[in-house]
Amino acid sequence: MANTKHSAAREIIIDRLLHKRCGYSLYEMLEIVNQSLEVDGYRPVSLNTIRNDIETFQYLYKQAIHVERRGYQNYYMYEDPNFTIFNNVLTFGELQHIHSALLSIRFLDAIQGTHMYEQLSERLCGLLDLDSYEDPIVLYDKFPHKNDLKRFQSLYELIWSKTPITIVFNLADDKEGNCLLVHPYFLIKRGDAWNLLCHDATNDVAAEIPISNIARIHIENDIEFIPNNDFLMKDYYKKHFAE
Repeated sequence: MANTKHSAAREIIIDRLLHKRCGYSLYEMLEIVNQSLEVDGYRPVSLNTIRNDIETFQYLYKQAIHVERRGYQNYYMYEDPNFTIFNNVLTFGELQHIHSALLSIRFLDAIQGTHMYEQLSERLCGLLDLDSYEDPIVLYDKFPHKNDLKRFQSLYELIWSKTPITIVFNLADDKEGNCLLVHPYFLIKRGDAWNLLCHDATNDVAAEIPISNIARIHIENDIEFIPNNDFLMKDYYKKHFAE
């Protein structure tokens, strides 16, 4: 591909055009692609770039493209109308929004406790031709206490993997107290503190536990995870935004 700038944007557009059974000429593709690039703030590309993109579809992605001659123009379409080079149906603009969200998450990467977002963000930067170290749009004014970071990291991964855990948490006098079997669902920030929203299976109730009070965590791989029925997001946001 001669011009790799914003190649993901062009490929998404051309891929969708090639699905159309009416077919599109190179000049029509050029006009549609450049209109979209202009909206996203990119410079227009040349006819040779579109021609090279079509060759990429044929030889790199090994996809048969039907070429139909009409008058003085060739019209292009997939021979298989169900083919796509993408496994998703996201638009280029949607990918950009995802990238902005990932930048905000990466700003608190130590809190997230995983490099998954950094790797995905760098992958999107390659597709979108962006600087992987550019500034996020959303910033945060405070970080959690350093001692809470390890707990946050562990709990984040356990929530993501839907893993039941036994926790031992401190009482007010800093002595280890209750031992509970819980099914973790969410981490929520209240003021300067982070809390774990979970189902307390020991007492069969919904629970909110400050993560700063958690002394130890034990993974319970042999216990089946109970899906969240305690903190339903639809009702949660409806309640809070209605206030």
